[in-house]
Amino acid sequence: MPKRFKPWQPKEEINKGWTMGAIALPVVLWMTGWLWLLPGQRQQANYPHLSQNESVTLVDSHRDREILASDLQAIAAIVGGIFLFLSFRRATKKTETADFCGADLNDVNFCGADLKGIDFCGASLIDANFSGANLSGANFNGANLSRANLNGANLSGASLQYANLSRVNLRYANLSGADLRYANLSDADLNCTLLSDANLSEANLSGALLFFINSRDVLNLEPIQLKAEPSPFLCNVALPTYAQHPKMNPNRDCNRIPRLLSDRYDISLEEAQGIVEEARQHHWD
Repeated sequence: MPKRFKPWQPKEEINKGWTMGAIALPVVLWMTGWLWLLPGQRQQANYPHLSQNESVTLVDSHRDREILASDLQAIAAIVGGIFLFLSFRRATKKTETADFCGADLNDVNFCGADLKGIDFCGASLIDANFSGANLSGANFNGANLSRANLNGANLSGASLQYANLSRVNLRYANLSGADLRYANLSDADLNCTLLSDANLSEANLSGALLFFINSRDVLNLEPIQLKAEPSPFLCNVALPTYAQHPKMNPNRDCNRIPRLLSDRYDISLEEAQGIVEEARQHHWD
């Protein structure tokens, strides 16, 4: 079982100095206001029989102190709020720029995580679990994702140049607009994967499972990539017009797919055959 990586989403703790400042400064200003009022309160208590003029003067003085104290307390609240706001902004800014570039994250569990735009360039992510994760715009250039689980992950617009995606599970993943130039997709599972506008220039597709996918809008998919040895498995694949070839049959491996699905998904051969038969009923427009 993959180990849980905590935190699975990059977080940045609020700086303790900012937090202490946000708490201490309002308290200090509040106490200053209270101490400012204290002498006036004592004078009223110590001199109960003052003359009318002296009493008026003392009351006016005390009122001035109350106004000043009130102003200090208001300033305390405002300053404290500013400190906290700046502290949270600082923490948020660091979170937004956090990355895992070059990190060793083998076996980590990012299942369902929001990792939009995060930098994983050159990271080691062998057997990592990204099932259902939001990885749109993420940078995986040069990363090693061998055997990673990207089932249902959103990789739209992600950069995967030179990434090692061998034996990766990309079932139902969204790779629309992804940059897969020179990526290694050998033995990868591209079952029902969205590939609209994905760039597959020089990508290695040897042994990849291309089952029930529409690749008509894929960029730079050449016939030679579909003839690699071992060749990718094709079944109900809509090929782009520029990649079509008189001898290129988009259903050439449909008779071999059931056994492949049975082995990979641990399902019965009969169930796998039913899946293939149902998929072949779909006609791409």
